[in-house]
Amino acid sequence: MIRRPLTSLLVLTVLAVTLPCAHAKDNNADAARKQYLAGAKALEKKDYLTAEADFTKAAGLEPANPQYQAARELMVGHRATSLIEASEKARILGHSEEARSDLLLAYHLDPKNPMIAQHMDEITADATQPEPQLHPQDESAGPPVELVPETGMHSFHLRTSGGELIKQVLSAYGITPTIDSSVSNGLARMDVTDVSFKDAARMVRMVTDTFFVPLDPKRVLVAKDTKQNRDKYQRLAYETVYFPGLDNKEITDMGIIAHNVFSAPRATISAANSTLSIRAPQPELAALNGTLAEMLDGHSVIQLDVRLYQIAKTKARNIGVQLPQQSTIFNIPSELRSFISQNQSLVQQIISSGLARPGDLGAIALALLASGQVGGSSILSQPFAYFGGGLTLTGITTSGITGNLAFNSSESHVIDNVTMRVQDQDEATIKAGERYPIMTSSYSSFGGSSLGIPGLSSAGLSSQLAALGINPAALQSSLSQTIPQVQYQDLGLSLKVKPSIQKNRTVTLNIALKITSLAGQSLNNIPILSSQEYTAITTLDQGASAMVVSALSKQDSQAVSGVPGLSELPGFQSTTNKQTQTNFSNLVIVITPHIIRLAHKQDAGKMFILPVH
Repeated sequence: MIRRPLTSLLVLTVLAVTLPCAHAKDNNADAARKQYLAGAKALEKKDYLTAEADFTKAAGLEPANPQYQAARELMVGHRATSLIEASEKARILGHSEEARSDLLLAYHLDPKNPMIAQHMDEITADATQPEPQLHPQDESAGPPVELVPETGMHSFHLRTSGGELIKQVLSAYGITPTIDSSVSNGLARMDVTDVSFKDAARMVRMVTDTFFVPLDPKRVLVAKDTKQNRDKYQRLAYETVYFPGLDNKEITDMGIIAHNVFSAPRATISAANSTLSIRAPQPELAALNGTLAEMLDGHSVIQLDVRLYQIAKTKARNIGVQLPQQSTIFNIPSELRSFISQNQSLVQQIISSGLARPGDLGAIALALLASGQVGGSSILSQPFAYFGGGLTLTGITTSGITGNLAFNSSESHVIDNVTMRVQDQDEATIKAGERYPIMTSSYSSFGGSSLGIPGLSSAGLSSQLAALGINPAALQSSLSQTIPQVQYQDLGLSLKVKPSIQKNRTVTLNIALKITSLAGQSLNNIPILSSQEYTAITTLDQGASAMVVSALSKQDSQAVSGVPGLSELPGFQSTTNKQTQTNFSNLVIVITPHIIRLAHKQDAGKMFILPVH
């Protein structure tokens, strides 16, 4: 069934006033003319009820004048059309009784109006008939109403009122408009060639400052684009958007975008279910869906190839001559007498066998040493030099001379390769080392030294408690227990890398390196930690590498031994022995980024044109 547009059928300039002859003497004709002029003035002021009453009186005073009858019928038709439009608005707002009342009044005013015939089913409907009660499983929510215009391209060259422009443009595509009284009938102009319905509808809305509310696939309500009218007529669609993989903060940000950017009247966040429930007009909801689809397309993914090298080297040198540093001076006769007196039995045997004469201390001492029967503790058993004579004969012993020529060198490499994938602007952490327990505090009981529990510490301790190991001594020891509080500290390497993809497809790395170790000292029995930190920001082409080099430790030691004074003289440095040792350890980190997935290759997403409220 084809319905005609519910628009005003009046054009102010189409009423051609032809006055009766000035020489008419009929008083009714003069009165009818005055009523007709009064109705025309009321019509110019858009006072349609007064105009209708004046035209009705004029037609009653001069029934033979066809102009008065035409004006009356035109106003009756206009009033009937206005009632039909009001009925449509009431039906949109859910006021079914008011809508049916307006249709009945329009039918009584102009029963032959073809627009009334389109609503006869609503007029004849039983208003008192109760609505059918549906079971919950029978209820279903339908999708938003969408217009289904006729396909094709049309050209428009119009210069007319706003309502007439809306009517002609939409009717060309098979869409019937219901124009609200808020639409301005001011002069509007539209000159376009070969445009589709989508483009033509957008132009009409811009030219007439209106918005459309689809009633069904072929009918649309047109009203002035104001916030009050949108709140009054525009339908709200409901949708639930799911955000898998997002945390609570990110879901909250999505709700803020829906409310602040797209002006969604209702946006409820359920962080526990990772959902966002939205009530908004269908155009804004479609734009929000398109924006969220691009935002939820996922982050870009970067692969980081991290190589760790720990290089340790040790060098030791021992070069030079070690001269004697100690000498012993002794009196040879005194040493001989002491040596012989300690071995009298052997001396008698040597004299009796004729190996030495009595009184020949040197021969006796040589025989004793040669026999091997005495220990080597005597200084005479060591090589020595002597000088002097008689009682002043003196011996001197020194340690041997040592020549050193040694060089030792060792080098070790520890290599570790780590490959990980990180989302764009997310932080990745690599840790290598150990967790070292450090006692931060301890708790001890400061109760009394004696335990006083009747039946336990005094008489009355049962044999059953004693069999379980509960005795005064055990309870007393529990009072003095120390309870420590331990905090575990990460020792070793901690590397944090945060990659970011730039517009030109380069990768910016935010690097934070921290090395923690024991310093070897303690304060109040708490170890002192040594910490080294390094932070940097670098930008690389994908596939290029960033290198971080850190000196973990370096130790040099040197020992010099020689004769004081002599070893310092020029030409006597060869009499000095030097022993040096060098230990150092370096850490080398090489980071290479690769872009595995690029989520958004374009500079900007799809553009959505939102209505201005």
